[in-house]
Amino acid sequence: MSSSAKSGRPRDADRDRALLVATQDLLAEVGFDRLSIDAVAARCGAGKTTVYRRWAGKPELVADAVALLHESAPAPDTGDLRTDLVLMARAWHDPDSRRDAVVGGLLTGMVHDSGLRAAVNQAISVPYKELFAQVVSRAVERGEVPGDRDIDLIGTIFPAITFHRLSVMAEPIDLAFIERVVDGVVVPALTSGGSPAAGDATSR
Repeated sequence: MSSSAKSGRPRDADRDRALLVATQDLLAEVGFDRLSIDAVAARCGAGKTTVYRRWAGKPELVADAVALLHESAPAPDTGDLRTDLVLMARAWHDPDSRRDAVVGGLLTGMVHDSGLRAAVNQAISVPYKELFAQVVSRAVERGEVPGDRDIDLIGTIFPAITFHRLSVMAEPIDLAFIERVVDGVVVPALTSGGSPAAGDATSR
């Protein structure tokens, strides 16, 4: 549970999780703007005071719901850069997960709520960047990737493309799309002689 949750009486972990899952469901169904504490409580058969005993308000509740949804698995380590990148992206955009639908429900809220935007960044962007850096660092050690690659910059390529696909094109992130991006953009950016080196983006 994140620091956004209230302290006080001993917590019921099962009840907490049920409220967070209900929040995820409603984010996917109606979006952040239309989500209400009353609706979350009703989905769990509870009163809204049950929610307010745990969270100060909707932004804090949503932040924890997003964090729960994006609990990260260890970075893949197959010994092959391309395979690791595909596996990582497939896990991140698992079709059996509601992750993409929930993120879609957050878009309008993030535009107007800097606190929500920061929470989503912490729950999604930071873990993704850490996993990507682990995968690429291992590839550097194996000699697959030059040591001067700008990992931070290249690590934003896949999230940026998938965000556009989800939010603008309203199309799913399937295996074929993942492989197109990994093979056509990410791996070449990491391995080719003309790919961005650290400092290139700021030196122009």
